[in-house]
Amino acid sequence: MDYRDLISDILILIFCFLFGAIPFCYLIAKYTKGKDLTKIGDKNPGGWNLLFNVSKWWGILGIILDVSKGALCYFLALKFSNMQITPVLAGCMAVAGHDYPPYLKFNGGKGVATTLGFLVALQPYSIFFYGFGIVTVLFTLKSMIWGMISAIICASVFLWIFNKSFNYLIMGLLLLIIIIPRYINSSKSFVQNFKIDRTVKVKDLFTPKIR
Repeated sequence: MDYRDLISDILILIFCFLFGAIPFCYLIAKYTKGKDLTKIGDKNPGGWNLLFNVSKWWGILGIILDVSKGALCYFLALKFSNMQITPVLAGCMAVAGHDYPPYLKFNGGKGVATTLGFLVALQPYSIFFYGFGIVTVLFTLKSMIWGMISAIICASVFLWIFNKSFNYLIMGLLLLIIIIPRYINSSKSFVQNFKIDRTVKVKDLFTPKIR
């Protein structure tokens, strides 16, 4: 790979970050209902907060748009890059942009939908392992943060075995680094965030709360 290919790949990754950072759900809430997602619900400018605290139908649209960010960035890199790892990095950059958008002072969503879109584009079967990782932990440990850790590990290990490439283990590590900090509640100690509380009801895990 010559320097022109390297520069091209870097530009692709930068574009994917900036495209992933477009806060579709925040914009939908702002321009359809005049609401600021960063000031209501769990103050998260993502699809779940939009769906619960603004509008079910606008929320579904917002989630679809967030899903599309991960898929489109992966396919863009797949088309224009010759390196096998670049599309994988492009999907991770889309998630990073969604979670830490410069347009919203780096305070974005939690990356669930954008990661889902990325995985669907990468290997559709991987979403079953992604979903299995979340659901099993939510119903056993009743912890969203451990559910996301489990989902990312299950999907990345499946992709590693299925494709026989360590690129997907790198992907899993990057997604953990990108996504898990978004589940840390600053009002609690670091250890408390990872503490398992079996008294929590599963339905409460899906309801955006003021943090």
